[in-house]
Amino acid sequence: MASLTVLYNDDATLAHGSEQDAIAVLAVRDCARNIGEALASRGHAVQVEGLPPARDAVLRAVAELRSELVFNLVEGIGGDSRLEQAMAWLYELHGVRYTGSGPRAMALCMEKPVTKAVLAAAGLPVPHGTVLARGDESVTNLRFPLMVKPAREDASHGITMDSVVRDEAALRRQARKLIETYAQPALVEEYIPARELNVALLGGARGVEVLPLSEIDYSGFSPDEPHLVTYAGKWIEGSRDWDLTKVVAARDLTPAQRTRIEAVARGAFETLELRDYARVDLRLDERGEPFVIDVNPNPDLSQGAGFHLAAERAGLSYPDLIERVVASALARHGQAT
Repeated sequence: MASLTVLYNDDATLAHGSEQDAIAVLAVRDCARNIGEALASRGHAVQVEGLPPARDAVLRAVAELRSELVFNLVEGIGGDSRLEQAMAWLYELHGVRYTGSGPRAMALCMEKPVTKAVLAAAGLPVPHGTVLARGDESVTNLRFPLMVKPAREDASHGITMDSVVRDEAALRRQARKLIETYAQPALVEEYIPARELNVALLGGARGVEVLPLSEIDYSGFSPDEPHLVTYAGKWIEGSRDWDLTKVVAARDLTPAQRTRIEAVARGAFETLELRDYARVDLRLDERGEPFVIDVNPNPDLSQGAGFHLAAERAGLSYPDLIERVVASALARHGQAT
């Protein structure tokens, strides 16, 4: 058994965004508590600690860590998600062992246009797109409808039903709104209207395991609505989007499709040098070809979240899942649980 610290960012607000965006930040507290309880049930000595928002306090907190492993749930510093990678660098500088991906992977995945470029250079399929820093740049090489989202956010921040635009006026309006609200460029991609799959990948003794594939069930949406996991659908319980957006087991995929989907997800995991656990989100076009639309290096491990549901379909309980993440991290350091 190991001595573990479950560390999360204890922020009440975000540096940028709307008031509702803080819901996702606050949810990490419950996740940290769940993980702490799961680890304690397996006999580990566990501390669950909230990381204060002040940067000098963050530096002291990392320097004072004495546990054998940190279960890293820190998604930013002082409400700034762009500093998520800085936390990984602090662990590295202080020689702290921690779960999840390293700073390079975190940096690549935070900057979504960079993620796309790296994946495309490796021959992995991504939607055609561009970046709008001002909102008035040319998009003549792209076909409507288009998807507009913040260039460096996660957890569906900035994603609403208005994110899919069907003409240039709507594109300019939505892009400028995101640029102003989130203080960053807007990423514009050709919208793929077909199926959306989540691929959960989990480290293990025999390498990275692809858990049973999940799919977003959009059957409750009307035919003329874009099929999207909005911020409300992910975080605002009781909202219409929440009620209509369900994660289910992927169905009606041919063996060849499953093989291709898993290969693309593994390719993204390896290309971006992810570790321990990750989720790759894909869309299938009308031919059934997968395209990577997002890569999550340290995805939500809350009970009932998509990753947990995929693990359950693989026969893993919640404590099993959390223990696997810890075992993968400790194995990288030559230490057994």
